[in-house]
Amino acid sequence: MKIYFELENIDPQLAFTSVALGTFDGLHIGHMEIINHMKQVAAERNLKSFVYTFSNHPKEILNPDDVPSKIMDIDEKVQIFTRNTIDYLALLKFDQRQFELSPERFIKEILVDTLNMKHLTVGYDYKFGAGAKGDVETLKKYASQYRYTYDIIQPVLRQGIRVSSSLIRSLLAEGNIEEANKYLGRNHFIKGTVVKGKGRGKALGFPTANLRIKENVSTIKPGVYITETHWRGFVYPSATNVGFNPTYNQTGIHMETYILGIDHPMYDELIEVHFLKRIRDEVKFSSENELIQAMNGDIQNMKAYFSLL
Repeated sequence: MKIYFELENIDPQLAFTSVALGTFDGLHIGHMEIINHMKQVAAERNLKSFVYTFSNHPKEILNPDDVPSKIMDIDEKVQIFTRNTIDYLALLKFDQRQFELSPERFIKEILVDTLNMKHLTVGYDYKFGAGAKGDVETLKKYASQYRYTYDIIQPVLRQGIRVSSSLIRSLLAEGNIEEANKYLGRNHFIKGTVVKGKGRGKALGFPTANLRIKENVSTIKPGVYITETHWRGFVYPSATNVGFNPTYNQTGIHMETYILGIDHPMYDELIEVHFLKRIRDEVKFSSENELIQAMNGDIQNMKAYFSLL
């Protein structure tokens, strides 16, 4: 997969393409419906598959006071696109230039002239162009003039509920990780580099890997979760605390993962923590002994989940 971070870097001799448009925050099952359809058309018509999306949320320009937190960061988004064998990915910063393009100019100058688009796949509620005035009816209107075909993907429903990024953000905020994973179509995960913590877990007999929570990325509700940790091609059962560590009056949100079978420091190692099930709320304990008892219980829960007892 070739990735473009700047519009000007897109190959001027690009082959004809089948394009999917969207913000694609979370890459949930509704988004994958759009992307898989785009890829199917590309295969049927001998076109190259192309996803055109943004590294930031368009609301940063359109409505700065109402910018939603992201479900995933850029690295995580690229990883999922890579796994889905896309030929080309444009991951651009939505800026004033994009904001000011009229809907017709966006279609002609970017989709047709730059991306060499012959087929377009979008969700039913896609908006684009200056003031977000372009919509699927606009795309239909100019299809004949600019010689492209299109497919509009209707909302994906699960048990009558429309799958959306806002729904998944709400589920994460509630700590309902199992329901969120159902709509994502995979396990919610956080990827990052292990950093040095306070060393309290090791002192208590539970060495942990600490990850920084990335800026403006949605976090699940503080608490303890059963997780899987992916490291160097292996998957380890783990238990993860996300929160403020109230027993020690810690400031700022942190993430600590106890990885079964790993008892040595992992500083500077890149890991992925996949969230599977919520165990309990974060609690302020009156003593370290109470905290140790709770952590032992968390690990027993984790082992039972993985049938390791």
